[in-house]
Order: sequence, then C-alpha cells, then structure tokens
Amino acid sequence: MIDALAQQFDAEGVSFSMQDHLMMIEIDNPFATAKITTHGASLLSYVPKQGASAGKDLIWVSESAVYDGKKPVRGGVPICWPWFGKSDEEGLPAHGFVRNRVWHLEKVHTYESGVTEILLVCDSDADSHALWPHAFHLSLRIEIGEKLSMALTTHNLNCYDLSITEALHTYFTVANPQGIKIEGLEGSTLLDKLTYADAVQQQGVVVVEPPMDNVYLNQSGKVSFEDVGLNRRIVIEKDSSLSSVVWNPGPEGVKAFGDMSDDAWQTMLCVESGNVLDNAVLIPSESKHTLTMILSAESL
Repeated sequence: MIDALAQQFDAEGVSFSMQDHLMMIEIDNPFATAKITTHGASLLSYVPKQGASAGKDLIWVSESAVYDGKKPVRGGVPICWPWFGKSDEEGLPAHGFVRNRVWHLEKVHTYESGVTEILLVCDSDADSHALWPHAFHLSLRIEIGEKLSMALTTHNLNCYDLSITEALHTYFTVANPQGIKIEGLEGSTLLDKLTYADAVQQQGVVVVEPPMDNVYLNQSGKVSFEDVGLNRRIVIEKDSSLSSVVWNPGPEGVKAFGDMSDDAWQTMLCVESGNVLDNAVLIPSESKHTLTMILSAESL
C-alpha cells in the first residue's frame, strides 16, 4: 500500500509510512514538517522550521496514544462532525463518526512556493447511514507552509437542508496551561460545560484554570494565547466559525482517559474552532459550507 501511494502521489517532500495499524502521510518542505494520518484525517504534528516555533511542535499528541485503528488517536486535530459533543441519540459516538473512519487521500501537491497541499475526502455510505441517515461529501484540505491551514468542506448531497455542528478539536503543546491568557473571546457567550451555569457574556481575556471545558458562542474573530514557557504566541485565525472551545481535563479529569498519562494535562491545551450548539450550521440542499482554521506562531 505504501509503495502504491508513493507511486500515485509522487510529490517532493511527501512520504508514506505505517505506525502500527495507521497510514501516515509525512511532509518535509522548506517551511515545516508535518504528519497526518488517514485515520480520521487527523493532523498529528506541525513543526515550523523558522520563526518563533522553529523546531517546536505546535500540536500535542499523547505519549500513551493508541494507533490500532479502533479509536481516534488522542491528540492532534481530530474532526468533530456532524455533531459536536454527545449525540442527541443514545449509543452514538461522541463528536460524531468521521474522526474514526479511514479517509481517502485524493490529492498531494507541492506548489512552486514550497507549500504542500494534502486533500483527504470522506463520503457517506452504508456504514455512515446506519449512524446518520444523510448523504454527504466531506473534504479536508491541509496546506503546510509558513502557516498551517485546514479547511473542512461539507457538501450536502440531499434534496433537503442539512444541519450540522462541527469542530477542529486542536490539541496544542504548551509548557504549562495554568494561567495562560487567551485573547479574542471577549464579548462572546460563555457556557461552562463543567458547572452547567447559566450562559454569561465573557468579560475580558480568558484565564486558563484546569479543569476547564468552556464553549464560547457567537465568536468569529482571531484567537491567540501566549505560551511564555515556549516563548511563543499561538495565533488562530478562522473563517465561517462562530464558536470556540477551550478544554483541559485537569489532574482529576485526566484519569478518565486510558490513553493519557496522569500528568498529560500539564503539557496540553485544546483551543478548538468550529460551529457548535446554538451555532449549528444549516446547509441548503446541494450546497457547500467550509470551516477554515489557520494556525501560526509569533515570538513574544
């Protein structure tokens, strides 16, 4: 399989490998190295070669992550779709089903600029219809360059409107999540999923205090946070995204995850971009919707 992919997608700086049971796409271009698995189309690594984050991965993956293909890899950028969080129907997987399906690699391209483009697709079939009875074509376009760009496009193939919630569930590597200040969420509608307190308007910057599971609705602008320990500011630009989610399980919550060590919460922070809860997207028949996230790092 690896040889066949290498022949089909003969692009400079792109190679293929297996990690346990998962196919990996590895990129090495003038701007960065990256790793993507076809299992869930999850990006597992993005290491810039220049600037504030040179040689330092923006993305966090658990040292205890499992690569057996039976569940999503813990970390990276899992795709939550077509629902975020728990399903309204009992017995269905949290965060949808596409993060645990094998996606098809459709395109690999290296531009003259040196930027690498990867296109992965996922189509509805009998298995997806058993979980969610709607027709769709889903694509994820990843561009590895000076910045990391991810664009998730949903094509509604039905003769009726389709409602979805979605998120790019990004796990960031941080030196210490405690006390990190997140800018750009001011004025949004805050829902605390741990306390289930009434919704309030976010006042000022968000200060991370694990455990934390906060949803910020009606928020479409740039989000950023300083990681003093790694001497960088992470910048998250988004398009067609009205929600952000901040999550860290903390010292007690992390114990519920068999694929995370007890101290894993001390080196990761999820800041997710999407459209969740009341920000659900209604896609007209035969129409498309694209959620875009662009990540970069700046020096402090």
